[in-house]
Amino acid sequence: MDLDDILALAKSHEPSPLELARARRVARAAEVAYRSAVAEGHEIVVDTDVAESAAEDHDESARIARAAQLAQLGVITLTIGSGRSNRFDHLALSDQMAMILGRAPGALHPTPQSLLDMIHPSDLESFQHAVETAWKRCEPDELTFRVFQANGGVCYLHCHIEVFDKGESPVGVILTGEDVTVLELARQERARLAIRSQMLCDDVAAADLVTGLPTRGYFIDEVDRARRTGGGAVAVVAAEPATRLPAKGSDADHDRLAASIARLLRTAAGTDVTCGLAGPGLWGVLLPGADGQSAEVMAYEVVDTFRRYLFACARGTVRLNAWAGVVRFEAGRTDTGFDLLIDGEEAARAARRRGAAVHVLEEPVAAEVRTEQCRASVRETVAKDRFALFAQPIVDLALNKVTRHEILLRVRDEAGGHKAPWAFLDMAERVGEILTVDRWVIDHALQLIGQSAQTSHYQINVSGQSLSDPGLLGYVSEAIRRHNVRPECLTFEITETALLENRNAALAFATGIRLVGCRLAFDDFGTGNAALASLKHFPVDLVKIDGTFVVGLRESPTDQAFVSTLVSLCHALGIQVAAEFVQDEATLALLTRYGVDFAQGYECGRPTPLAAGLCHKGESIELELRLPEQRLASG
Repeated sequence: MDLDDILALAKSHEPSPLELARARRVARAAEVAYRSAVAEGHEIVVDTDVAESAAEDHDESARIARAAQLAQLGVITLTIGSGRSNRFDHLALSDQMAMILGRAPGALHPTPQSLLDMIHPSDLESFQHAVETAWKRCEPDELTFRVFQANGGVCYLHCHIEVFDKGESPVGVILTGEDVTVLELARQERARLAIRSQMLCDDVAAADLVTGLPTRGYFIDEVDRARRTGGGAVAVVAAEPATRLPAKGSDADHDRLAASIARLLRTAAGTDVTCGLAGPGLWGVLLPGADGQSAEVMAYEVVDTFRRYLFACARGTVRLNAWAGVVRFEAGRTDTGFDLLIDGEEAARAARRRGAAVHVLEEPVAAEVRTEQCRASVRETVAKDRFALFAQPIVDLALNKVTRHEILLRVRDEAGGHKAPWAFLDMAERVGEILTVDRWVIDHALQLIGQSAQTSHYQINVSGQSLSDPGLLGYVSEAIRRHNVRPECLTFEITETALLENRNAALAFATGIRLVGCRLAFDDFGTGNAALASLKHFPVDLVKIDGTFVVGLRESPTDQAFVSTLVSLCHALGIQVAAEFVQDEATLALLTRYGVDFAQGYECGRPTPLAAGLCHKGESIELELRLPEQRLASG
């Protein structure tokens, strides 16, 4: 066959993929032979019919096996029996393939079924599909799949699939493969690291959402670190509006004011010091290595800046009254960062009582004195009813309306305003006075609920410390009876961290409160250490996803994975799911898509005084629609 014959054949016949592959191999062999002849000084003067070496009668299977052997690749040969089409009856393994499978060469007499048994069940379907497709189309293919070795181990095998024939019709399939376990595991690790890098995000809990400053917990940790490594000073600045903000829109005004104060604090204190949120209306400044005099000067500058600045609000401008307390500490003190912050707050109050701008403590207060001061402050606040109860609406996403309210505690400051209680409750827990506060909340909340039509559902928080009191369950049961409250209208929320401290007491309360007829919820779910295990043993009805997983839900693949997976798990266990800190419409739409049952946050409604939110007996509560109707269809 000369060149003219080849060209004529190409015009008259469209080659198959198998013929094209064979032609390429022949061309490569001719090229190698030509280069070798030229290098040896031979001159080619006649056409030559090229025959494939290592192949008797152009045996395709023998040629592929020989090439694989030279390249140290394993070969699997599947052939059909005589007179039986489309079914492989014979299987042969090369010595190299037998060793890849962890078997001695020649010791195994496999069958096509034994090959299928060696393939990992998860990859069996894709293997069969690849082989069948190559056979039907007579086209080469490649595939990576897992196989079981003789010792029970698993290896990854990458195979090139080729169909060979004898004459006009295909008679078998050859899989030429190599062990790519190391390469495949490396690829999987790179993929895992890429996903982890994408999913890893900043700690939202480390910064306050409104001000952007470090939270109280984070700031306390920074003070502790400074206390361990050297001396310094902590300044706590107390600031409040000189005139009360209007009740309407006060939440937005307070947030805007807090953000402005935070920006001004950074400017006044400087960028080389750590500033943080010490409490509602309280701002902390950490000065590592500073002496009492330099810290006092800095505190005077911050207070003076606060007092002179005009802050914008919805109805004009407002000035601040400000005072500061400074606590000097030496390295190695046993007083914790929390203790130093308490001393700073007390020093700021002392400055206010004295009519001074700054009050300085040259050393921390003695531990027993500090504890007694805190206890007295908590008891005085409870005795004088310096509390107020608020109710925040909770939207049922399936019904598209408000069906629940969470009872929230607020603390009245000396100017008569209402402040979030988290710093106060933190102090009450540390000095063992939180049970007194919880009992006040339970009694007054049930009193107001009992005076209403009880057409909503109310959720009340109980602290972890209070759960250890054996009389709490009896107190709650008696208050429900005394105020004539229907128990099915109540859900008590406990934090999952409380389970670690008082597991047996928490379980006893949970079991008892459900026998009374109330429901139980886990609050701040996802931040504790025993979250998933607790779902197995505690009779919980509702899980409230911690707000740190919700505030960045739109942009965070990590939060989306957590929320969607948790919803599926809880629903499988018969538990409803609520999301806190819902701030915008887009987040609400995502939660609806994931199947979250309830949503709570400023997008759903801001807290309002409980007495104003409840109605008298005989009246009905209007359940406010919160979501657009089209979201129900899309959800």
